Amino acid sequence: MSDPGPESVPHPPYDELRAAAGGDPEARKSVDALQAELQSDKPNPETVRQHASFLRSIPVLEARIANWFDDPNTQRWFLFITDSGL
Repeated sequence: MSDPGPESVPHPPYDELRAAAGGDPEARKSVDALQAELQSDKPNPETVRQHASFLRSIPVLEARIANWFDDPNTQRWFLFITDSGL
C-alpha cells in the first residue's frame, strides 16, 4: 500500500484577513507570518495553531479564521502534518 502523501495546504483568505484587520499592525503581522509559515517547505503545526488562535482573538477576524481553521479540509491537513512530523 502506498503512502497517499500530504494533502495540499489549505490557505485562508489572506487578503480578506488583511483588509478586515485594517490598521491593526499586530493582526497584519500575524497574517503575514501565517502565510509565510503555510508556504514554507515544512509548516510547523504549533506555529500555525498559534497564529490561528491569535487571529481568532480579534473580533473582526474571528469568524474568517475560524471558517478556515475549522474547515474539515484544513483539519485533515493539520492532522496529517501533526501526525507525520512534517
